[in-house]
Amino acid sequence: MPRKRVVVEYLNDPEAWKRKHDYGQRWIAETVFSSYKRAFGEYVSAKKMENMTKELMIKANLYNTFIALTTNL
Repeated sequence: MPRKRVVVEYLNDPEAWKRKHDYGQRWIAETVFSSYKRAFGEYVSAKKMENMTKELMIKANLYNTFIALTTNL
């Protein structure tokens, strides 16, 4: 029954359904992950979980700084 309601809602007005459920937004996250991996690679060099977390946080902060600098030009 829940699926039928969703299908009926979608068939009545597909564009409104897409806006209501934020359909089609996955590409934004995929773009960020892709550019992050291009900049830093897919792997971490740390061996301990604690250091992996620190390495990823540093890379994420560096990536965010880079994006902020390049978008404010």
